[in-house]
Amino acid sequence: MNSDLDLLQPPMAEAATQFLVDKLADAIRACNEVIVELDNFQNFADLLDSIKQVFIDLEDGGDIFQLEAPMRELEQELDEALGLIVLCTVRSRIYLLFHCRVISKQLEDVTHRMGHILASIPSSSLRGDDQQKSVVDDLALEMKSALFPYKDNEAKLCQTLEPENRNILSDVGVQQAILMDIARTVGIEDLSRNPTAFRIELDLLRRDVEDSKNTNDMRLFGVVSDLFNKWLQLNEQPSQSEEALAVHPCHKRLEPLYEAFVCPLTKQVMQDPVTLENGQTYERAAIERWFQECKENGRPILCPMTGQEVSTTVKPSLALWHTIEEWTQRNEQARMEIVKQIITSGKADADIAFALSDLQILCRKNRLNKHRARTEGLIPLIVDLLKNSEEVRCLALSSLRLLAENDDDIKEEIGATDLKRVVKCLSREHTKEREGAVYLLYELSKSYSLCNKIGETNGAILILVGILSSNSEDVAVVDHAEKALANLERCDNNVKQMAENGRLQPLLKRLVEGPEEVRIEMAEDLSIVPLTSEDKSRAAQRAAFALVEMLGSHNSVARATALKALRSLSTLPSNGNLLIEAGVLSPLMRDLFIVGPNQVPTKQKEISAGVLANVVGSGANWETVSVDKEGNFLASEKIVHNFLHLVSNTGPGIGAKVLQVLVGLASSNKSVTRLVQHIRSAGATVSLIQFLEAPQADLRVTAVKLLMLLSSHMDQELADGLRVTTRQLGTLIKLLDSDQPMEEQAVAAGLLANLPMRDYHLTRAMLDEGAPALLLKRLDDLKRGVVRPSDRRHITPFKTGMVGILVRFTCALDDQRILNLASTYNFTELFTSLLQSGGSDELQNSAAKALENLSEKTPQLSSVPDPPKPRGIYRLACFKQPTPLIGLCPVHSGVCTSKETFCLLHAKALLPLVSCLDHRNPSIVEAAIGALSTLLMDTVDMERGSQKISLVTMVGFSGATKCRRYTTNFGDHARASN
Repeated sequence: MNSDLDLLQPPMAEAATQFLVDKLADAIRACNEVIVELDNFQNFADLLDSIKQVFIDLEDGGDIFQLEAPMRELEQELDEALGLIVLCTVRSRIYLLFHCRVISKQLEDVTHRMGHILASIPSSSLRGDDQQKSVVDDLALEMKSALFPYKDNEAKLCQTLEPENRNILSDVGVQQAILMDIARTVGIEDLSRNPTAFRIELDLLRRDVEDSKNTNDMRLFGVVSDLFNKWLQLNEQPSQSEEALAVHPCHKRLEPLYEAFVCPLTKQVMQDPVTLENGQTYERAAIERWFQECKENGRPILCPMTGQEVSTTVKPSLALWHTIEEWTQRNEQARMEIVKQIITSGKADADIAFALSDLQILCRKNRLNKHRARTEGLIPLIVDLLKNSEEVRCLALSSLRLLAENDDDIKEEIGATDLKRVVKCLSREHTKEREGAVYLLYELSKSYSLCNKIGETNGAILILVGILSSNSEDVAVVDHAEKALANLERCDNNVKQMAENGRLQPLLKRLVEGPEEVRIEMAEDLSIVPLTSEDKSRAAQRAAFALVEMLGSHNSVARATALKALRSLSTLPSNGNLLIEAGVLSPLMRDLFIVGPNQVPTKQKEISAGVLANVVGSGANWETVSVDKEGNFLASEKIVHNFLHLVSNTGPGIGAKVLQVLVGLASSNKSVTRLVQHIRSAGATVSLIQFLEAPQADLRVTAVKLLMLLSSHMDQELADGLRVTTRQLGTLIKLLDSDQPMEEQAVAAGLLANLPMRDYHLTRAMLDEGAPALLLKRLDDLKRGVVRPSDRRHITPFKTGMVGILVRFTCALDDQRILNLASTYNFTELFTSLLQSGGSDELQNSAAKALENLSEKTPQLSSVPDPPKPRGIYRLACFKQPTPLIGLCPVHSGVCTSKETFCLLHAKALLPLVSCLDHRNPSIVEAAIGALSTLLMDTVDMERGSQKISLVTMVGFSGATKCRRYTTNFGDHARASN
């Protein structure tokens, strides 16, 4: 059987050898079909032919059986080589150009591997033929070291198109040169004459890229496609974008553009034409950039149009330059005339937009065209276009700005037109139009002579300031608006307008840094313009010291204007400390107290008093600041006596302001005691009370505030003063039901509530004035919500004051009229309800004290009725027990009601009072215990009173214990009502 196999093996091996030889022949033929790297593939074909010859020779004298493994490996490598050959045959030229480095590397790799396979053929397979062995070894060595270099210009071109070299492609001239280089590399020598061939190559490249799905291939296709499209645009419409030669009927009169004027690289009319040694002419900058790009990429210096190697030496083409200049001047003059014709002929907005765009191109190219536009009278015509459509308005604004740039004469001419149209564009919703208006006003504001006119144009400064505070505006627009305003600040009239619209810094800068006349003007403006709280704060921080310094000026106008400005700033409480630190108190006191020929006018004195009142009432730390050279403070006796003298001996304007100063002193816990002492020492109590009848509302109201603050410290003196005549008392009571703001009513109520509770003469005087009925009516109004929205925050102090006044009537229940009053209006339930309603601590305290006063009266008012007499035969029963009485109060052992006897039990007041025992305010706890202790007095059933309290507390006898402790500690008070 083995012998049979041996007979079959030689023919099979010979067939395998023939198959390899045939495949090598196919590959050699295929190498002649490739369209790129022809030299490399020809060298590869020669190597394949040598391999073919080796195996033909081995068929005759070699051991074919031993060559089976090398032949199989060679067949595999040959398949890979054939795949590469086919790729370079069917793919597009541009695709193969992009992959030249990869193709060369793959060809080298397969050749090297085939060389290693040949080197592995054993000597035994050659049957001792040394010459044959030497041929195979030489061929193997040659293939293992074979190189297939790609062309250097192709590699550099591929490198130029890499992503990291994107900046190279930003230049139009370089783009065009690279595209022509690609065209020549793929066999298209003159792209301008044969763009169709390149488009075909581009279409083939698109097909290859879509097949490969490679991201980098797609990117490269996009780059080359963009280069070609741009080249087409420039080649088909040379210099259109720059020269504005779009199709328009009016441009038929223009001299045509000659091809010799256009740079082959930039497709623009040349401004500095130069000629290479081969006669080709280019724009100097474009060809120099091309040369530089070639050097940086290691490429030979080639002419972009012909591909010839050239020197970098260029010669100016002066004759061509002069010709282009003359052609340009003629056409620009003609185009300027066309612009004017279109604008003045009333053509459609589309034609006008075209004309304005062309005008901008002309002015950008040549400054002389700005002069032409002015002499042609175009400027007022363009301003007049601001009434046209949005597109035309935007172009008109940008055209005016372009004309005005670096040209004061044109600025003045624009300023002589109607600037209201420009300002109107500022307020439009369209962003581009608003931007154009801002840019134009900024340009015009560079001219000092126009700053006033811009400021006088209604709305200009207002809108510019508004743009700065708009978060939606473009940053560049905001920046130009800021710059425009900075230019407009050079005129003082504009500074005031800016301050009125919230831009205060320019005014403050002049106020602090300017000469005296400017500072006076700025201080006057500061006193007039309306300021927000933030504005006042910024103004005080920046200018307080400067204004106080002006108060010491010898110039009376400077002093007066500074004082008015300080009046405005002092209305913000947080400015108080800053003004004091700046030293405002001393000059104010000087103006108020100075007499003789140097005294200030009355109006100025009134302003000084107002500033002082604002500072003192601001909560600032003025208590330790001396106000004169003698070291007196505001609360010193001399100063207070002077204030009191001013109040009594000046007009109501100054008097009201000085009273406000005293209100500020009385509001300070550190100064109120000394103030009271000085008022007493001056004997001014009655004088102050008399101001309650002043006909001037501000004087009367301020007096009420002052007396209310003093009433906690000199209540008896005030009560004595009010008893001298009831007119002032009646005025205070009527104020509770007036049309005045509730703040004033609350102050009056607080004053009356602070007067001595047990001054019965005063209580009866209040009763005579109808105070109780009025108070109850106003409490009912509050309950029903009869309150103005602006008064809501004053409800609590007003209600607290009225309840405090009512309490005094519970201290005079021995007066039958007052007793009847308390019964008629059911005071017990009233105060119980007030206690339950919560409210301020003072209100709850007053309500609990009122219930105590009422409950103390209950044992006297509660009576035990006579038992009913027996009837019939029962009247003879001597020993029958009397019928027990029912419905008696368990504590007072008589008939009780909340209305007639003021019984706390019947008024259901125990629970509200017991609830107060856990209050955080000790005075309320004490007042509640005082009311509950009236159920533990000797005149009532103490045991049952204790039980009732304990039952309500639901904690055993703890509540009663508290009350007993109170009774023990305050026994005299608890028994005083017995």
